[in-house]
Amino acid sequence: MHFRNAPWALLLLAPFILFAFWPGYFGDLRQASFAFHAHGLTASAWLTLVGLQSVSAQWRDRRWHRLLGRAVFVLVPLFCGAAVLVMHSMATKFTAGADPFYAALGARLGLHDLISTTVLVAMVCAALAWRETIAQHAGYLLATVLLVLPPVVARLPIPRFFHSGELIAIGLAALVVWRAPKSRTPFLVLIGVQALQIVVFETIGASSPWAQVFSAYSRQPVLPFAGGAVILSAAALWLAWTRAPGRATQPQRRGSAI
Repeated sequence: MHFRNAPWALLLLAPFILFAFWPGYFGDLRQASFAFHAHGLTASAWLTLVGLQSVSAQWRDRRWHRLLGRAVFVLVPLFCGAAVLVMHSMATKFTAGADPFYAALGARLGLHDLISTTVLVAMVCAALAWRETIAQHAGYLLATVLLVLPPVVARLPIPRFFHSGELIAIGLAALVVWRAPKSRTPFLVLIGVQALQIVVFETIGASSPWAQVFSAYSRQPVLPFAGGAVILSAAALWLAWTRAPGRATQPQRRGSAI
């Protein structure tokens, strides 16, 4: 069985997420904006869905696994729309300069989140396309969980240095590549993405042209961007589901995936 300990790993991650986001979100829900509520709820729902899918796979409950799997067509587009709302909020704070944290790092974090959100959609699309090949399907879905590590680690009151979250994600992904070579491709992709985000954060994200683009975004109406993100991600998922490019070259293996 692939990733037998995945449900326990996801369960272990949950309190760290709660603790990391307690001061800024979970501990003060009344003060949070709609954008942060939308982002917090959809991100939490996504991690919960991956956990439930992992459990249903371990229990070999194909009916529930497939039923829950249909939720990605709703949840992932909503997550993308919420991510756009949060990035717009960050851009507004960056432009206003009222919040020292976002004034200094808002543009960089916005680009970081844009990459993470795009990669999450791409990995879910890959998981749908490779749904008949358990190792790849499971790997792509579980790799999306590691995308949450950088923002979580950055908020934990522990000794750390800049980009600790990305380096921890790279280390865990490398461990999976070593322990589960049949699922190495998704985690090699994850390693490349985390390395790219470190480089982009320190280069393009810190550049004046990107700061100007990010500030310009804050002055645009956000709903067309959020709606576009929902539509484009839903279309990408549907194309991945219907075309499934990996099925033509891989042996067909039916059953639960993660």
